[in-house]
Amino acid sequence: MFLPLGGTGEIGMNMNLYGYGHEIDEMKWLIVDVGITFADESIPGIDVIMPDHSFIKDKVENLLGAIITHAHEDHVGG
Repeated sequence: MFLPLGGTGEIGMNMNLYGYGHEIDEMKWLIVDVGITFADESIPGIDVIMPDHSFIKDKVENLLGAIITHAHEDHVGG
């Protein structure tokens, strides 16, 4: 299963999950990238935006690991 949590198809905030298994609660997960993006003037007072990681936070016991593809902030900033 491919589950984008942020930044897919754009520059910034890259975070994707890949899972395998038959039942959603029993699936094993791998994170690819944990990035941030920078806010613009449309949201004053906010500097950095991060993906919502609550889905995987609730399933951390089934998280096998993380892969960072490269060291740009949009892939490793979070």
